[in-house]
Amino acid sequence: MTTLLRGDPVRIAGEDFRVDAGPPPLADGAEVPVLVAALAPHLLRVAGQHAAGTIAWMANATAVEEHVAPRLRAAADAAGRPAPRIVAGLPVAVHDDVAEARAVAAELFAVYGTLPNYRRILERGRVTGPADAAVVGDEAGVAAQVEALFDAGATDVWAAPFAVGDDASASRARTRALLEELAASGAG
Repeated sequence: MTTLLRGDPVRIAGEDFRVDAGPPPLADGAEVPVLVAALAPHLLRVAGQHAAGTIAWMANATAVEEHVAPRLRAAADAAGRPAPRIVAGLPVAVHDDVAEARAVAAELFAVYGTLPNYRRILERGRVTGPADAAVVGDEAGVAAQVEALFDAGATDVWAAPFAVGDDASASRARTRALLEELAASGAG
């Protein structure tokens, strides 16, 4: 894909695949960055060598700083590529009762605590499960946690708002309002 998106043709005649594709029509000078969803060391290396970066779901600030960023950047450096993007994706809820927000996150995102790749990234982040990785708290608390992701090496944050409390619409609106404010202020 990266070869095609650079504007070069791809011709492969392998045992399982045969590809003879010309580049897609792109506007002159257009670049299409390819980000690879990667959590484990091998795929982080592949992403650093061949892609514009990674998208790491459930990687908190500790996991980004100690696991994702060093491996991805080392691979990009070794391949002579520019510094890669690191998109840190986490559930986010602005809510005054942190315990309640974590309980909701535990229920909504429980499956990630059972899948081996996510289990490993949660362990690298030194948390027991998705609820502990979720970005929750009041406006100041969430803003600080988002800033910590950038300080850890994330270049982008993919916030997945979730509702907490009796008024789901108001809960999501409060979270979106803070995220919009952070984006407008150039947080990170």
